[in-house]
Formats: sequence, structure tokens, C-alpha cells
Amino acid sequence: MLEFFRKYQRYFFLVTTVVVIASFTLFGTYDTFAKGEEKEDRIIGRTISGSAMMLSEVQKLSRFIATDREDSMEGRGLSPNFCNDGVIRYDFLKDRLADLLVKEYFDVLKEDFSSRLDKAKRFRSYAHPDAPFLSAKTIWEHLIPGLNQEIAAVQSESEPTLAFFNHLSRLYQLQGRLSPETLRRILIYQHQQYPTLRVDQKLVQDDLSVFGFHTASDWFGHDFIDLVAEFILNSAAAASEKGYTVSLEEAKGDLIHRFQETMQKLAAAKIKPDVSFHQHLRSLGFDERSAAEVWQKVLLFRRYFHDVGGAAFVDSLPYKDFASYAKETAVVQKYQWQMRIQSAQDLAELNLYIRSIAPKSEKGLPTAFLSVSEVEKKFPALVQTTYLANVAEVSKKQVGLTATVKQLLQWQTDDKNWAQLVRQFSLPSVPTKDERFAILATIDPILRAKIDELTRERLVDQNPSWVEEALASAPRVEKIWSISGNEEPTLQKEGTFYSIEDLKIVEDKHILRFEDAREILAERIGKVDEAFTVENNPFSSVAKAAYDALQKNPMDSNWVQSGNNPIQDQFKLIRNEQSISRTSKENWMKEQAFMMLPDFWSPIHVADDGEISFFYLQEKKVTHEPILESLNFGKETLAADAKAYVTERLLQTVKMKNAIVIPVQRGDE
Repeated sequence: MLEFFRKYQRYFFLVTTVVVIASFTLFGTYDTFAKGEEKEDRIIGRTISGSAMMLSEVQKLSRFIATDREDSMEGRGLSPNFCNDGVIRYDFLKDRLADLLVKEYFDVLKEDFSSRLDKAKRFRSYAHPDAPFLSAKTIWEHLIPGLNQEIAAVQSESEPTLAFFNHLSRLYQLQGRLSPETLRRILIYQHQQYPTLRVDQKLVQDDLSVFGFHTASDWFGHDFIDLVAEFILNSAAAASEKGYTVSLEEAKGDLIHRFQETMQKLAAAKIKPDVSFHQHLRSLGFDERSAAEVWQKVLLFRRYFHDVGGAAFVDSLPYKDFASYAKETAVVQKYQWQMRIQSAQDLAELNLYIRSIAPKSEKGLPTAFLSVSEVEKKFPALVQTTYLANVAEVSKKQVGLTATVKQLLQWQTDDKNWAQLVRQFSLPSVPTKDERFAILATIDPILRAKIDELTRERLVDQNPSWVEEALASAPRVEKIWSISGNEEPTLQKEGTFYSIEDLKIVEDKHILRFEDAREILAERIGKVDEAFTVENNPFSSVAKAAYDALQKNPMDSNWVQSGNNPIQDQFKLIRNEQSISRTSKENWMKEQAFMMLPDFWSPIHVADDGEISFFYLQEKKVTHEPILESLNFGKETLAADAKAYVTERLLQTVKMKNAIVIPVQRGDE
């Protein structure tokens, strides 16, 4: 048999080769052909002009606008599209066209919104487990005001509604101002300022984006992107019917311009990626022609809506007349006392203050004052010394973070300490350390956290060297504070440790002003619940005398502050020049000023908050300012209204002709 195979082996090889080649030729490519047939394009509907709307056309446009150049390059999921300057972000969300689309097709989008609401409710922004102040919320509060409030508003929704979409839309626009990776770098930098704080791996590894969303598809769902794409295609069809044209070369040129513009911005931020225009398009799944065809539709949509908004006309004449009226100003010299007495409590505190700093012979508002040493004998707390020093401070809780888990357990399972925990936290009294450890391992996490917090505090008390080490590594900042009487210049605050260096006296012993001494005076007097009238106010009783004197001499030093003696000046009038417009907050002043003639004095005014003031009207004048800003604002408002009107009319036609089909995919696709 072997001899037979050896004799005819060439014929066997030939037959085997023919069979293998034939099988690959006839059957090996079957799957490829089959898949090609499965992905065959089809008509999913017709635009308002009657032209066929192909599935591939909607999918390409959706894919192109799903990301834009403002999406994070370091995000997860789809890469940013450097050629898209923000079709969804600006044309639809910022201009509020998306609100009208979602309102019309909300039932179709509701399922996608529900899944996003569920994810949003489960979202918890990053916070360091041992230092809650080191958190994403804190950074957002400083850098993106309003974002935390929008997150709370989204999470408070019980079901998806139009209000939910509005909050989601605002959040999407706000979060784009700070990428998740930039947030991570800020948090890591802040973490480095606390070397004793343990490293949290979640800070390095977790996704820090809001709700874990990155692209518009993540935020609003694929059906929403398809809805926007189909609306653009219908708008482009309407634009073509009205005679608007955009060539493929023009669309290609605009794409190149957008790409180059993005590259310049990234280069300025020193993060320019090493990629060409064609390479970038290929990474998105497009070639130059297919990208131009998609962008051609966007440009037709934009040209149509830009012309609608630009057609809004604003007449400048009403603005000029209004500006002449609104910009009229009155220049006045205002006189007012800085002290405001509006209750019996205020009056009692003022009387005690005057008795403590002025001779007994002084009645009403004082004009003579005791020396610092005399006041210190009568009321030591009213005399203070101000110090300046370089200060390091650490909280007891912060120092307690130095303790390891082993140290915590050793302290907690100790006989003496366990007895304390049993009394304070109602834990079972067990004899062995193993039993105590088992109890600690199974108790409620909140109770365990309280026990750990107490343990850390006790360990800090037992290890003063921890405090010294923490203060040695803490940053020193310049701090100013005051000490009453002859007290030592130390800083004291419960739960805080301080280290003071380079101590200097900024201001030697001095008498506190009334406003600075209010807390001390209130503590001495207690609560006062007597009736109070304006006539009891000592400033009211002398206001007429001051008013008459200043009409004769507007700079009378007996009544106007000199700036040389703060204790004496607090009982005198502040004089300052002020320009009042018709939109000023001082209602009584603007009402009086625009009814008066220049070179006249206003009546004395006593406000509800105790302020006593009056003014001299120096002149009235009209400020001729450019009204371009007002015109632009008016035009933008009208343009937005015009775009909304056209969108509503277009949607009526779309609905009537069933020109938008959502979802675009059949269930078996």
C-alpha cells in the first residue's frame, strides 16, 4: 500500500490542490457576499421635497455629528471630530432648536432618556474617602458655577420629562468647559498638597465624567442623534427648494478650514495631535468625498437658518431714545453715617460703647475720647493688639489620618479602650480580641466610621509627635489676627493645631471701632427686647444740625470724616461723590435726584435698615454711549425667535409628510 502511494503521490497532490482551491473559490467568500447583501442600503423614508432618504445617508450624517472638536480627546468611546465645530452643541442645543424637536418626538425618545435617567440617579461624583473636601463637586463649584445644581436637578426627576431634557442639555454644555482628565489632574495636584493622605486608586482609574457620559450619543441616545440628522436632511431639502446651493468643493473647503482651525487651537494648548486631514477622516470612517457630501447638507441647513435669523431687523431709533432717557445720570455729593441703629439692641450696645470710650461729661454723640490705657481699665476687651505671622495649621482629623488600620484595631481591641467603646456605642462586652475584631468587622459601616473617627482622635492625643510632623510638612501662610488686652498672641480653635513663626506686631494696642466690637458688647449686655423708635436714635437727633451746618460749609470738619482718627470718624458723616442713573439700586435717591434741580439739597432720609443720609445735587448729564451691544442683544433675541418659528413650521410639514422616521433601524437589524 505504501509503495502504491509513493508511486502515485504526484497525482494525489494534484487532486488535493484542485479540491482545496475550488472550495476556497466557491465557498470561502460566501460569507463576504452574504454580509454584503445584509448591509445593502435601503430607503427609510422621503424628505419634505419628495427625495429618497437613504439609511446610509442618515447613518453617515449621525456618525459625523455625534462628536465634535470640543469633546475630550482623552475620553472613552468615539474620538472627537475635529471637522465638526459643534452642530448639536451650538446649532441645536444652544439655539434651543433641540427643545422643539424633542417636544414633537418625545414619546420615541423617552426610552433612551429613561436609561440615561437611571444612570444619572446612580451617579456619585468623586470624593476622596478620607478627605471629602478633595472632590469633583468642589472643583466644579469653583470652575463651572451651576453644574452641581443641574446635576441635582437631573437626579431629582422621577421620570423623563421635557424639563429633564432641558437640564440634561444645560449639563452637556456646561461639562464641556472642563474635561474629565483636566479635572483628574487638578484633583491629583490638590492631593499632592497633603502628603500624609493615602493614595486613592479610584482617583487614578475611575471615569470622572458627569454620569459617565462623553459624547452626545452617551448624553441623549442614538435616536436623538438620528432625529437631528433627519431634521438637517429635511432642512437641506427645504433650502434647496428655495434656491440655496452649496457645492461639494465648497463643503470640502469648509471642512479643511474647520480642521485647520481646530489644529491651531490644539497647538495653542500644546496638545496638537500628529494627524493629517485625510488621516483624521479615515479614522472617522470617511473619505474626502463622503465627508464633503455629509457636510454639504449641514451647510445648506446652516445657510437657510442663518438667513432666517439674519433677516430679523432691529430699528436703532427706539434704542437711541431709550438710551438718552436711561443713561441720564445725576452727580451728587452723598452724606451718610456709617453706623446704623435700628433696634433697642443696637442702641443699648452703642450706649455701652460710648460710656466705655468717652468721658462721662459727654452727652449724645461724643466729641472727646478716653486714652487707650483708660479704656483698657474700664473695658479690657475693647482694646486689642494686631499680630502678623507665618502660620501652619492642621486639623485633628487630618492628623488622625496618619493612623494605619493596624493601629486603629490595636487601640480598639485593647481592654481599656473596648470598655469605652462599649459605653459610648453600645457594643457587646466580649473578653477576647478576636471576638472584638469580629464585631468590628460586621457592624454597620456608619457606626464603624464613627468608631474609627473617635479612635483617630484618641491616637492623636497619645502621639503628639504626629502633630509635630504634620505641622512641619504643612504649608505656611501669612495670617493676621488680634488679641484683647494682655493675652498671649496665640491662635486657638477647637480641633486645630497651629505653629507660629516670624511673629510681628502690625498694630499696637488700639480701641476697637463700634462695628468691630459688636460681638463683645452683645455678650456683655445680653438680649434686649425693649421698644424702639427713630426718635431714640442719637444720629436722628443731630441730623438736622449737621444738615444745616453742611449747607453753609459742605466740608465742615465737625461733621465730615477726616480720615485721621477712626474712633472719632465713626461718629461723623462719610462724604462721597456718586453718579446715579435711573437703574440705580438707591430708589429714594434716584426718585429725588431726577425730580430736583441742580444745586439743591435733598431731604434727610431715614431708611428701614437705620441708615441716615442726604445729598447735594451737583449736576445732571446724559452719557452718550454706543448702543451696539443693546442692538446685538435685540437682534440675537429676534433671530432666535425667528429660527424657532421656522423650525415649528418645518416640523409641521415634516409631521404631515412623515418625513422623519425614528428609529431608523428595524428590529431585525
